[in-house]
Amino acid sequence: MKKKVLIMGGSYFIGKKIVDVFCENKYDVFTLNRGTKVKDLDNVHNLICDRNDMKQMENILSQYKFNIVIDVSGLNKEQGEILYKSLNKQELESFIFISSSAVYDVDILEFPFKESDLLKENTYWTSYGKNKIEAEDYYIENFRDSSIDLIILRPPYVYGENNYAQRESFIFDHICKDRPIIIPNPNTYLQFIYTTDLANIIIELLKAKKEKVSIFNVGNKKPVTIKEWIEYCAEVVGKEAKIIEYDYKSKGRKERDFFPFYDYSNVLDVDKINYIYSEETDFIMGLKNSYNWYLTNKDSISFKEDIICVEEEIFKELGINTNK
Repeated sequence: MKKKVLIMGGSYFIGKKIVDVFCENKYDVFTLNRGTKVKDLDNVHNLICDRNDMKQMENILSQYKFNIVIDVSGLNKEQGEILYKSLNKQELESFIFISSSAVYDVDILEFPFKESDLLKENTYWTSYGKNKIEAEDYYIENFRDSSIDLIILRPPYVYGENNYAQRESFIFDHICKDRPIIIPNPNTYLQFIYTTDLANIIIELLKAKKEKVSIFNVGNKKPVTIKEWIEYCAEVVGKEAKIIEYDYKSKGRKERDFFPFYDYSNVLDVDKINYIYSEETDFIMGLKNSYNWYLTNKDSISFKEDIICVEEEIFKELGINTNK
């Protein structure tokens, strides 16, 4: 009999790829959302519910017995508590929570950050990281003395198809339009993980021998600098990127006013997960897949108007004419 898996957040980006991979591996896949997303696969059961509503969640989830639950969309302790209390746990074997690299106290730590490093709300991610820490703590407290395995994954920046966030698509768009890309420190390191690799890691961890509560950093073995990342994107597009290094601090600006990433080296130590699963998609191949998706979907990607406005201000400040 197929094992039943519930994927919270299974209709968007990371969760969508996890759904695809679990279907390929012959699981009986369920998703849960508010019903605002179009169902893509006929063999996926979609449960309509607001995960923030305890009564709705209890009414829906009490009808099912899942073997595996993957919480991709959980943002805080409150959502975790609603999900945990609503689940029928009689046949539940494994619970996976997709946390974040934002949990580390990067204000005092040196990269690469290890699973054992101090967790704390930091300057860059503020409440987002703090809320993920509290969600992790809640799940650990409630699962550690049970018969259910808890797996917590901390990815850095996730990329791939269906990513509507202003990241690789933002760079592709600029390169295609010959629009200069304004960057902070070009030597700041970024670490990525491809959505398919993240999904495959979950599949492998479900089979692997591990601790009752397991925490893993997940990401590509090799980080890249901001400048290298843009150059890789340009290689995929087949055009040269116009890069402008900008001293935003002296101008009283913030890096996220004009660039998709914070100006700190978000790099994780991934040795622990590589003992269990070390395969990863070639970075150029992953970016090619992302670029092909961008080309098909660029008209539906909404770039933030405030960033475009700030770019224009900086171009004017630097005497750069983008209307040539």
